[in-house]
Amino acid sequence: MNKISTILTIGFILIISCFNGMAQKKVGLDYIEEYYKNQSLDSCVVPFYDSTRNVEQIILIRHGQPDVSRKGWKNREEAIIFTEVYDSVGVLSFKPMPLCPENLRTDSVYYSNIPRARNTAERIFEDRYDMIEDARFREFERKIMCFFNVKMPLSVWLTTSRILWLLGFNDKGIENFKEAKHRAKENAVYLEKKAEEQRLVILVAHGWHNKYVAKYLRKRGWEQVRKGGSKYTAMNILAREIEEVDN
Repeated sequence: MNKISTILTIGFILIISCFNGMAQKKVGLDYIEEYYKNQSLDSCVVPFYDSTRNVEQIILIRHGQPDVSRKGWKNREEAIIFTEVYDSVGVLSFKPMPLCPENLRTDSVYYSNIPRARNTAERIFEDRYDMIEDARFREFERKIMCFFNVKMPLSVWLTTSRILWLLGFNDKGIENFKEAKHRAKENAVYLEKKAEEQRLVILVAHGWHNKYVAKYLRKRGWEQVRKGGSKYTAMNILAREIEEVDN
């Protein structure tokens, strides 16, 4: 059933795309947002193709679920070991793919150098495109807070450590919140420049990182045309209209 749904969705989209190509009319962002809303939730998403090339899009994908358990009670030393493992493993299998990888109007896919992002990008796109790994897209840094070496739920260690980091009390020796936001802001500008060249840019990275990149892109005039949330393999798409160019 999922295969049939995917085929029908792609067929419908190709027909609409061809029609748009014949009409050679500019499309508004409201139209693109509706285009994404109309796609099935049970199959991969086909990116909007604008034949007039007056729309740029940036697709932000969060990595899949890491292949490590987050359950159980741990002391501080065990919580530290967990974060090291979390940053070293790949991801579990996932379906559907967040993005249909065939015939994308781009040559490159960017992804974080952290294994869970790399593995997610490889699972989605395989070797279809030029895969570009870049540490600038890594997740906001973190470390387990200094505290008594007592057993607590792992979620307590992780959540409390992140909150203290946000407040500036748990960032010694690592990137602080201000620096992380500045990096995300620079990455938003970087992706914007790539979108000016390629019209469609795809990034596979991380939850906190993607959240702030999207925030800074919106501040720069981009509109979120697909809201995919923040869960594993979540995909959010931002777009902006530009002046029509000659082909």
